[in-house]
Amino acid sequence: MIAKTIKRFYDKKEKKHRVVNEQFEVSAVRFKDINSTKFGKLVEEVKNEFPKHVGGGNYELSNGEKVKGKEKALAAEEELK
Repeated sequence: MIAKTIKRFYDKKEKKHRVVNEQFEVSAVRFKDINSTKFGKLVEEVKNEFPKHVGGGNYELSNGEKVKGKEKALAAEEELK
């Protein structure tokens, strides 16, 4: 999963400082570990929601393809899953 830093912290496992809004790959277990410290919630999950509206009635699918119309985009994205 992709995590986004919401509070600056030192990542002991990776041996680096994480700054606010930094995004990085993390396992579900590591995500829970990071947020279970005495400092509270440090990261949040980044959810990639598709189809993404890109303007003018056009939508981008998770595979990068562009489709015109919300209903078509929703149906096409379902087929990709």
